[in-house]
Amino acid sequence: MFVGRNHELKQLEQAYHATTSKLVAIYGRRRIGKSFLVEHFTKNKRLLVFEGLENETTPLQITQFTHDLALQLKDKVLLHVHFNTWEMVFDYLTDFFSKQNHKWVLFLDEFQWLAANQGRLVSLIKKYWDQHWKKQNILLILCGSVSSYMVKNVIKSKALYGRINLEICLGQLYPSEAMKLLRSKRCKEEIFKYLLIIGSVPKYIDALDPNHSLEKNINTLCFTQNGDLVEEYEKIFYSQFKEYKTYEQIIRLLQEGPLDLLSISKALKIPSGGGLLSYLTNLEKALFITCYTSYEKNLNSKNKKYKLTDEYLRFYFKYMQKNLKAIKVNATKNLFNLLVKDQWEPWLGHAFENFCLKNAEYLATKMGFNDQVISFGPYFKKESSGFQIDLIYVRADKTITLCEIKYHDRPITTKIIREVEKKCDLLSPFLPRGHTLEKALISQYGPDKHLNDANYFHHFLSIKELF
Repeated sequence: MFVGRNHELKQLEQAYHATTSKLVAIYGRRRIGKSFLVEHFTKNKRLLVFEGLENETTPLQITQFTHDLALQLKDKVLLHVHFNTWEMVFDYLTDFFSKQNHKWVLFLDEFQWLAANQGRLVSLIKKYWDQHWKKQNILLILCGSVSSYMVKNVIKSKALYGRINLEICLGQLYPSEAMKLLRSKRCKEEIFKYLLIIGSVPKYIDALDPNHSLEKNINTLCFTQNGDLVEEYEKIFYSQFKEYKTYEQIIRLLQEGPLDLLSISKALKIPSGGGLLSYLTNLEKALFITCYTSYEKNLNSKNKKYKLTDEYLRFYFKYMQKNLKAIKVNATKNLFNLLVKDQWEPWLGHAFENFCLKNAEYLATKMGFNDQVISFGPYFKKESSGFQIDLIYVRADKTITLCEIKYHDRPITTKIIREVEKKCDLLSPFLPRGHTLEKALISQYGPDKHLNDANYFHHFLSIKELF
């Protein structure tokens, strides 16, 4: 079932219907739905699609490419042709496109594997694009997982500089879109817990059985031998990042809590210059981590912190990593019930805070002021480690919106007012002159009647309003 991706589909359709050739780069973490997006987009379009082979050499990539090309064009002669170089393959494609009167989509999937993680294929594509393909009314899509190769050799490539017409970094589904995949058979509260545990990654959600409870699904996926997500941690790093050990070190460090660049540099003994920043940027593009600046600082501020925000990785480090030995031999036991269920309420609270920060723009839309948001983020004073607010919005209409985030199994009472007032008092000296301070409560079940009648908060958001 395909849901969402409306913005990306609109962008792709605009590129397709242009009167000239367009070059598109699509990238994102594994299992995020890149290929599925293009498959949906190219329905009823003339398409040539090729997928790279993992860890194979260039000659094998060319052989497979030629075989797939022959099958798609139904060219029996081509089945017996042996191309030795990419130039020979691209010459054939160029000749084919020159004879067409309609637009074709050329989709190169898992491009980093197709290129055998080398830069030469990118240089060749630049040559054929400049000399032939940009005049032949095609839509060329280069697609791959976020990796040092895709970012360095495609997105930031000197060869393709100024040639990429559309760049799509594909993220998770919006929460409301993820909800649609399971909504018909499970209640909102249960589905929301899935989003806190595995996020809105399409392939993770597809692995869930809507006929089973959350407890049974998570036990099957995460706590049973051969579960779909038991070895996902290794696959995330080993198949996606060439220098996986460094990326893994960063993630392991950040699972202990948010850190600034200098702290990461000192802990890993890596200079805080371009090398470390490149690793962090790639992890950000894959949406495993998020960089936050305290709300009143500009984007170039040194007062930045990096936080592990990927839901699966946070759950893995908390409950799976230390129990992997038992998990990998478990066939029948309900380890989720034994290891997690009775102690995970505090973790759910932190996961809910992470959800709100990660989906801040979505929440602002639900509260009706996303068109006014200038910036958002947590509030923390470097000199005052004890003072932090999870989420604050700075708005163009001279309004600051302070969000109180509470994960509780019942409606919130008026006791919350004292906590929020204390934060408001601490924040007041740092408010921009002439700005109004609004207060929002984001919780699982909203306010009780007394808190609602108190008219203290400007905004309420609960699971009901979120979905």
